[in-house]
Amino acid sequence: MSASKSIIILVLTLLSSLPALAKDSLNLTTSQLPDLPAPTANTKSIGFAGMFGGMEDGALIAAGGANFPEALPWKGGQKTWSDQIYYLRDNLWHISSTTLPRPLAYGASVTTPDGIVCIGGNNAQRSSKDVFLLDFDPVTTNIRIVDYPALPHPLSHTTAVLHEDHIYVVGGISQGNSTNYFFRLDLKTKSAWERLPDFPGSPRALHTAVIQEASEAKKIFVIGGRNEKPGKVSETPTNYLSYNLKTNSWTLEDDIRIGQDTIVLMGASAQAKGSMHILVYGGSNEKPFTQLEEYGLSIEKEKNDSIKKKLILERNKLLDEHPGFSKNIIAYNTITKQWFTHQALDQPIPVTALSLHDEEDFIIVSGEVSPGIRTPGILKFRNVEAAHPFGLINYGVLAAYLAVSVLIGLYFSRKQRSTEDYFTGGGRIPWWASGLSVFGTLLSAITFMAIPAKAFITDWSYFMLNMTAILITPVIAYLFIPYFARLNITTAYEFLENRFNYAARALGSLSFILFQLGRIGIVLLLPSLAISIVTAIPVEACILIMGVLCIIYTAFGGIEAVVWTDVLQVVVLMGGSILAVFWILFHTESSFGEMITHASDMNKFNIMNTDFNFTDSTFWVVFIGGLASALVTQGTDQTIVQRYLTSRNVKDSQKTVFTNAFLTLPATIIFFGIGTLLFMFYTEMPGRLSPAISNNDSIFPWYIVKELPTGISGLLIAGIFSAAMSSISSSLNSVSTAFCSDFYKHFSPGISDLRLLRIARLATIVTGIVGVLFALWMANSNIKSLWDEFYRYLGLFTGGLGGMFLLGMLTKRANAAGTLTGFVASGFLIYYISNYTEINFLMYAFFGLVSCYLLGYLFSFVFGSQRPIATKN
Repeated sequence: MSASKSIIILVLTLLSSLPALAKDSLNLTTSQLPDLPAPTANTKSIGFAGMFGGMEDGALIAAGGANFPEALPWKGGQKTWSDQIYYLRDNLWHISSTTLPRPLAYGASVTTPDGIVCIGGNNAQRSSKDVFLLDFDPVTTNIRIVDYPALPHPLSHTTAVLHEDHIYVVGGISQGNSTNYFFRLDLKTKSAWERLPDFPGSPRALHTAVIQEASEAKKIFVIGGRNEKPGKVSETPTNYLSYNLKTNSWTLEDDIRIGQDTIVLMGASAQAKGSMHILVYGGSNEKPFTQLEEYGLSIEKEKNDSIKKKLILERNKLLDEHPGFSKNIIAYNTITKQWFTHQALDQPIPVTALSLHDEEDFIIVSGEVSPGIRTPGILKFRNVEAAHPFGLINYGVLAAYLAVSVLIGLYFSRKQRSTEDYFTGGGRIPWWASGLSVFGTLLSAITFMAIPAKAFITDWSYFMLNMTAILITPVIAYLFIPYFARLNITTAYEFLENRFNYAARALGSLSFILFQLGRIGIVLLLPSLAISIVTAIPVEACILIMGVLCIIYTAFGGIEAVVWTDVLQVVVLMGGSILAVFWILFHTESSFGEMITHASDMNKFNIMNTDFNFTDSTFWVVFIGGLASALVTQGTDQTIVQRYLTSRNVKDSQKTVFTNAFLTLPATIIFFGIGTLLFMFYTEMPGRLSPAISNNDSIFPWYIVKELPTGISGLLIAGIFSAAMSSISSSLNSVSTAFCSDFYKHFSPGISDLRLLRIARLATIVTGIVGVLFALWMANSNIKSLWDEFYRYLGLFTGGLGGMFLLGMLTKRANAAGTLTGFVASGFLIYYISNYTEINFLMYAFFGLVSCYLLGYLFSFVFGSQRPIATKN
């Protein structure tokens, strides 16, 4: 069997398994855990309201609470508070021998690394300001109680959240009145509670709070509640609050509104869901509650026994016929600021319940299902990933597209007769194709998804980052490219040897190779994560499909296969993106003018934040850092430089870089525009964006799969695969070129060209396998910050590499010893800046470039005369 047939069979085998991997999009699934047990033998379990608790070391802890064990309150039952502690382990409930310091309910609970912190609460005698920790020992099953600093004031019916090393307590009832209190405890010092500025608006109790990401920063959202006053009917606020954890400032937000209805929520439970949603479970509205309060006040004041009896009968009838609390789970999108009904259950959702997280599950323990009536039931809500059926037609389009990419590689494999063919295309690649290839390489799948996501989440503040790539083009065209052409080099790092010495070349090339190995892994992983969320194709399958196919066509087809698949990818992605723009415009209710006005009112078109601040993504950071990054990427990165080297002459190379610049502006406008249009679309139709989406980069793929016509969506998802493969193939071919030219030929100078071609293909395959394994390892390690650390430490020297090139091109004084010393010193400087300052990461390339240039120049004076520039013949 020929190699071509074997490869085609492999491709079809990989693709044929995909349709079986899809699954339908589902809402939250609901199930029951074992009911709370009865507190004593021969009694019935009726549950509690206002319990404390959480998850610790695999056990669900539920403590305290209040109920009416003898009879319903309107039938003479007396409220009783509990001090018992229950724990659920291995699906069995147990009653701990440890009890709370006193019977207690209606406080707040926060799960911390040390245990469950219980805050405030009340009982029949008084409200409490005590704070204590429940520490569960999984070996002995003992529960230890540890005292924490007391609150400044007694507080019940409050809520609390944990952020990093701080507990925040918001509102509650103190001395009979609802409050605007806002306290914070530092868990590192545990010295005392700090009283922060009160939250604005009406005081609140029986509310809920949750932390979720928003456009500007992570925020505490305070939802629902009531303003309780002794002897008066409670006020029920309809708006909600947000507290910016970055700026430490409150915002009084709009009303909670779904359609034309304004929603009141009391005693609800809430969770942060995905990357931008909040789910609110159940809650009591104001109408029956207000009626009951009015009856209570009237009965208390009424002196006429017959009228009082009549009022009591009317109140009891209202209680007997109470339909139960809400069955709805409503959702809030923190970016579009829209509320919608996410799901309706077939049973009331308890209020004043203990709610907690258990990995991917959200659990509601006991609580009230209607006034005075508790439930011992435990509801578990399973977080189902957002997935949409991809369909056989889309899979067919994806299979056909990926097969074409492989066939392109097989076609050009016939022309790879030398390393010149393999590395530079033998001069056969036209400048316009090279230009599209540069554009396609820089337009990775991550960029294709990340720019719309960035514009959706925030604004156009990163727009100038792409504009710097255009502004740097003349420097690349008229400074770097003539140097590379004059030296007749194969890799960019040959210039460093000609100008300085082999150590400089080896250091630059090694930095590039190590960085690309990591880059291949992440370019495989991140699109796979996003695609998996919206199509349900397993992450590992996405990685293997892209990785294996990319290795095949790059190893056989060389740079020509890389360039021509890039051309196909650019046509598909840009064509599909333009189609998406028009599709969104035609499927929103607002006119284009209304959309522009609303987006402008929401500051979605903000491009320039001119604050002179280098710790945030201000205009100065984006512009200065972007220029340095663009110079390093387009001037020293072999994946880009290699495209210049495929051209026949300097003029064609310059046309290549200007082609990329010409395409960058409209592409940037299109991608940022898509993000803004998606914001408008999901503002109008918030329910169409799944709360289960946990990766912001999935927003555009979600729209593609969910909203675009079948076949078109398949082609665009294939385009995302292809965009990732484009970046990977560029890395594979460039790493192979760098390894063979900068290392293998240096240590084996007499090697034949045919053998070197075999080594190049082997290097391509090995590099691809390492990248795929790295991506698979990251996907199964749940190390979300691994790439951040990798990028930070390897990125320390990328700016310095740009400084080395500029030293060689712009100065005659710079020498090898001085330049290499400056390069290392700049690395230490960027390491210090990245670890001990708050300077924005976009500035690292600038400081690395400038420091390497200046220090290298100064050290060159110390180390002596310069080495003259050599020219290869």
